[in-house]
Amino acid sequence: MLSAALVTPTGAIDDCWRRIGVTGDRTCPQLATHIHCRNCPVYARAAVALLDTLAADPGAGTGEYGIESAATNSADRLEGESCVIFRVGDEWLALPTAVLGEVTAPVPVHSLPHRRHAALIGVAAVRGALLTCISLALLFGESDSSTGADGQPDSQRAARFLILGQGRNAIALPVSEVTGVERVSSDGLLPLPATLARASARYTRALFEFNGHSVGLLDANLLRKALTRSLS
Repeated sequence: MLSAALVTPTGAIDDCWRRIGVTGDRTCPQLATHIHCRNCPVYARAAVALLDTLAADPGAGTGEYGIESAATNSADRLEGESCVIFRVGDEWLALPTAVLGEVTAPVPVHSLPHRRHAALIGVAAVRGALLTCISLALLFGESDSSTGADGQPDSQRAARFLILGQGRNAIALPVSEVTGVERVSSDGLLPLPATLARASARYTRALFEFNGHSVGLLDANLLRKALTRSLS
């Protein structure tokens, strides 16, 4: 039988789906009933345990999200800050490379029966690890009324996943497009105009121009705090 002890004494979630489930050796007897691990109540309880762990330990995100140290920030100001540029809906945004664990291809997002926040769209198994998925568009306050040709909400349709942080505190952020990594000098950063009407404005610390687009450079610390609140 699958282990009911989803969270071990060390705080790690028992990812049985990787060992005996669909991404493991498939020896779990529950597969005959549930067909796929995502249909199993143990998987669902693991998702809830993951959310509880993240919500109860928001401070751990500072290191695991990779927020830069003062020394790193000083070096970035001298040589230009390395940023990943991406698109969410119609908005072009950027995050410091140091806060991202990786950029991956999208995987199916499985919704939760009781969403704690509109932006929390579900969980996904990324490289076998169960990660929470948060829609930046919904976090910024945009509606989820538009759908694609497949009938799926835009918040759950993505070309790439940005993995914010590493380890058990990582969060998957579905995005519409990733253009790559660029270095942005401090001279190229523009202050936010008072009339800026972008939904992401409250989380944006500066603007810069890239390939004819005005890109909002997100404040990683403000974004991390907002993501943590969405998990509470």
